[in-house]
Amino acid sequence: MMVAVFDAFNGAGGDIIVSSMLGVSLIEDDLKSIVRSLGINVSFRVEDVQINGIKAKKLDVNEKHCERCFKEVLSIIDSSDLSDEVKKESKAIFKRIAIAEGTIHGRDYKNAVFHEVGSDDAIFDVVAATTGILRLRKRGYRFFATTVRLGSGFVKTGHGELPVPTPATLEILRDSKIEVISGGEGELLTPTAAAILTHFCEGKPDFPFYVKSTSYSAGKRSLFRLILAETKGEDSIALLETTVDDASGEVLGHAVERISTQAYDVNAIQVLGKKGRPAVLIRAISKLEDAEEVAKVMMEETGSIGVRIIPVYHRIIAERKEEVKDVEIDGVKFRVRVKTSYPGIPIVKPEFEDVKAISEKLNMPLQAVYREILRRI
Repeated sequence: MMVAVFDAFNGAGGDIIVSSMLGVSLIEDDLKSIVRSLGINVSFRVEDVQINGIKAKKLDVNEKHCERCFKEVLSIIDSSDLSDEVKKESKAIFKRIAIAEGTIHGRDYKNAVFHEVGSDDAIFDVVAATTGILRLRKRGYRFFATTVRLGSGFVKTGHGELPVPTPATLEILRDSKIEVISGGEGELLTPTAAAILTHFCEGKPDFPFYVKSTSYSAGKRSLFRLILAETKGEDSIALLETTVDDASGEVLGHAVERISTQAYDVNAIQVLGKKGRPAVLIRAISKLEDAEEVAKVMMEETGSIGVRIIPVYHRIIAERKEEVKDVEIDGVKFRVRVKTSYPGIPIVKPEFEDVKAISEKLNMPLQAVYREILRRI
C-alpha cells in the first residue's frame, strides 16, 4: 500500500498543504491554470526558502478578503472548466465548512456566509490542494495525517476576536479522524486546512511504513512536510494438502464447506492419483498456528489418513478493509458489505451474498445488480 502522510507537526494552512505538493503532484503552471479557470483575483509567488537549515517551498498568495455565501462559492467552482472530479471534491470540502458555520450560527448550512474562507485565496487553496491530492490518489496513494498542533491565543476574524482554535475549526474537526493537540503560538490550524485534511485523510498512520520521499513546505510560522511512503503487509501461513480418491461429490462439497469455516481459503482440484485413479487434491490455507486444527477437520470430513502441512513463513498481503455501504436500487434501499483491497490502486468488491440477496429481491440479473452497486459506491 502506498501512503501519503501530511506531517502537520506545527499546524497547517491551505497554502502550506498546496506548496508541500509542488514538485510532487503539482507544478507552478498548474496553479496558474487554476487561477485562470476559476476567474478569481489571485496572484501568487513560489520561492525556495531555508527554515532552520531545511530547504522548503513557500507559496505566497495575495489575500483579497471578501464575504461570500456558500452558493456563490459553489457557483464559482461550477462555472470553471476544472475536471468534474476536482469540482465534486472541492465543493464537498466547502460543504464541510458551510455545515460547521451553520452549526455554530444556528442556521441552515446552505445559507452559510463565509468570511475569510470565502475569499479568493481560500478558494484557490482548496481547489489547488484537491488537484494535487487527486493526482496522488490516482497513483494509488491513501492519505493520513500525523497529530496536528492547533495553536493558542486569539485571532481576528469577520466575527471579531476569537480564541484559537476558532469555533469553525473545532466544528470541522468534530467526529473526524484527525488527531489534534493544543499548544503553539497563534493560529496554527486554519479552517481551510482542517477541512482539506478531514475530507481526505483516514486518520493517524499508526502502522509501520517505508519512507520513499519527503517534500518540505513553509508557512508564515512553521515547516510542514509531505511524506510519501509504502507499507508491506506480511504474515505467516500454512499450506495444507491431502489427496482423496474414495469420496463422493456430495461428501467433498460438504468437506470444502466445513474446511472453509476454519481456513482462509480452500480448493478442490481434480488430479490423477496412483494407479491412474482419478482423485481430488484438497488444498487449504490457514494461519500457521491454526494448521493442526484445520488438518484435523480435513481428515474428519474427507476420511483422509494424513494431511501435509507446509509452513509458509513469508506472505505479502494487500492492505484491506471491509465496510457497510447504503445503496438505493429501483427506489429500494439496501445495506451492502463492501471489501476494498489496496495492492496498488484500490480494488472494490461488493459481498457476493449481499448482491445475490438483492438480485433475488428485485428479480434482477445478478450481474446487473453487481454493476449498479459498483456504480453507486
